[in-house]
Amino acid sequence: MEHRPPALLANADYYGTLAAARCLGRNGIPLTVAHPGRLGAASWSRYIQKRLTCPPTTKSAEFLAWLLDFGKASPGHVLYPTSDDAAFIYSAHQERLSEFFHLYQPPVSAVYGLLNKRKLHEVALAVGLKVPRTWFPGSEEDFDTIAREATTALMIKPVTQVLFTNHRKGQVTTADQLRSEYKTFAQESYAPELRALDPDVTRPMVQAFHPEANQSIYSLSGFISREGEQALRGAVKVLQLPRKLGVGICFENAEVNPSLADRITAMCKRLGYFGVFEAEFIVHGDDHLLIDFNPRFFGQLGFDVARGLPMGLLAYEAALGRADKVSQMLARARAWAPQTPPVFVHRAALDLVLRSQQASHAMPREEADEWRAWAERHPAVDAVLDADDWKPAAIDWVNRLSSYARHPRSFVRSIILNR
Repeated sequence: MEHRPPALLANADYYGTLAAARCLGRNGIPLTVAHPGRLGAASWSRYIQKRLTCPPTTKSAEFLAWLLDFGKASPGHVLYPTSDDAAFIYSAHQERLSEFFHLYQPPVSAVYGLLNKRKLHEVALAVGLKVPRTWFPGSEEDFDTIAREATTALMIKPVTQVLFTNHRKGQVTTADQLRSEYKTFAQESYAPELRALDPDVTRPMVQAFHPEANQSIYSLSGFISREGEQALRGAVKVLQLPRKLGVGICFENAEVNPSLADRITAMCKRLGYFGVFEAEFIVHGDDHLLIDFNPRFFGQLGFDVARGLPMGLLAYEAALGRADKVSQMLARARAWAPQTPPVFVHRAALDLVLRSQQASHAMPREEADEWRAWAERHPAVDAVLDADDWKPAAIDWVNRLSSYARHPRSFVRSIILNR
């Protein structure tokens, strides 16, 4: 029987971690999950053999020390990133980690070049991709320039989520309010390790706000090997939570855009990136504007697994150096062609949004009924719920209720009133 080394997954509260755990576990791979607390949904998957407590990945030095101690005590695990923090830590310290773990990790220059939006903006333009109108203010005069040039509402965003203590995604503002909002945003802190690598990381970016982002986000995801082989999937985000600026809860299958695929491949090659990825684009008329790139397991990973692209298993086999097996798996993934592609949905979150906003009259009953019909008429992959692995859904619901109880104003504003 083929030897199956165990795998170690962090960030048990991420849906990509849960999807990877199910993908790996169903292929007979022993799994250990490490998380700061007990209520990470992936920790409660039936496929997990060991549950360990570790420091949060935001505390990079402590988490790295824990990883090295674990690796010394239990060498031979496959290690693959499950968050932006983990992707950065594993790449920045891969020489030390590779003494104890099996890795499939690009250099830190590639990973940070994709996770830092200033660097991503530069390389995207270099390979012919389009991006939203973007400014990177460095002086007071730059704000005057933005005020003159901006023709829409603006978004203030951190240049990266890596080792970012607040994890705010962004804030919509106007040119008149930009200075004060920018100063507030710039006070958010990053871990010392990242500030030492990139002193400019504390300066946020300003970007033109596109209302189409509410439900016109196209994503291109896939796996690209070190040798350049790949398999890709396309999807469209049709609903997010909060609806104005948030995390996707409903996705539909979409064709792979060949032009975008070629340019994303060129971007990865230019930076030296390989592995799992997801790129997100705002659909603006006939244009696709790149806004994000995730070099790790990502939220709707389970959607790709259901569409014949076993991301977790590809990363696992690649980390073990089984290039021929990876090539065979990618060939099968490229040949996948279902008669009825599924949709991806977080049913619990969707039901909460529809009930809450219908009750508050933030969403007409007719629209809510349309979303319910949408969820019923398509074969669906759920972000959390699985008939064969039900505990993570229960834990996820507990976490969601706990978060809403801690932040009631945010819950009312974003979930009930849709603001």
